[in-house]
Amino acid sequence: MRIVRVASPSARGETGAVFRAIVHIVVWSALLIGVERAAAGPDASGRGAPASSGAGYLVSTPFRELSAPDQRIYRALHAVEGDLEDVRSSTGQWPSVDALAGRAVPPFAPDPIDTGGYQWSMLRDRTVVSYVGVPTDEARPTFLLTFLEPEPRTPVDPTAPTDEVHHRLADGTMLHVGIWVASGPRALTAPLAAPAVQDGWRRVTLGE
Repeated sequence: MRIVRVASPSARGETGAVFRAIVHIVVWSALLIGVERAAAGPDASGRGAPASSGAGYLVSTPFRELSAPDQRIYRALHAVEGDLEDVRSSTGQWPSVDALAGRAVPPFAPDPIDTGGYQWSMLRDRTVVSYVGVPTDEARPTFLLTFLEPEPRTPVDPTAPTDEVHHRLADGTMLHVGIWVASGPRALTAPLAAPAVQDGWRRVTLGE
């Protein structure tokens, strides 16, 4: 009689999953930090300014703490994320604000209920796309919907998990997505992948 030890493959599978998760976190963190350093520009010493993207995720505002009108805008932005990503997947381009407004897609179309007077624009720079809503009402916040794409030719990891801030396009491309607010009107001239905390930006979260 032979005694055969049968080892469960679960340990190997779990190890692989943990390794892939670590790689995913490292890649996205490095990408975000690189974008922030590029956006910040050089400091007085000629070196890149320190990135603040990591700290950006430590300052957030729960959805429940927004005012009722601001909750409506957040819900509209959250709902339209999938539509924007579908257009990006099928055409290779992000839809313009004019195209969205022409289709009466909220919050980009005029809203007779909301008196905030929001003006929307789309900003893009290589892998970063931002939809910015600036209010005419000084008491209302500026909204920012951001999409960060990976650098071209970045390998696709089909096992990378998706969640509130990580979305997958139809071709497998992973996006880093966020909805942000900052007090008062904030006119932007360039897209932001991870707005700086010191500038008053806070990411809106559905959870605690």
